[in-house]
Amino acid sequence: MANFWVNGIVAVRDKQPYIQLSNDKGMIGQLSVTEARQVANDIMLMAARTEADAMLIKFFGQMELGDQAASLLMNQFRDYRAELDQQKIERSYDEGPQ
Repeated sequence: MANFWVNGIVAVRDKQPYIQLSNDKGMIGQLSVTEARQVANDIMLMAARTEADAMLIKFFGQMELGDQAASLLMNQFRDYRAELDQQKIERSYDEGPQ
């Protein structure tokens, strides 16, 4: 794996915090704190989901149930997760004036 760095800065131009993503070739991108938190959340979510998908493949392989059965279940599992992702949540705190 190539080296990868995550750095925090406060920009001179607007005095706002930013997160910089860099590798051996230089800076890849600069994100607002909100964007960085969303990317971090997406990485954690996808790591957990991909791990679950791999577990399904391993289980179906050990039980000799076949790749097609594993694929069908995984598609159903992903559809179910997508449905859950679409559900709206209500905030439990007052966000203040809009």
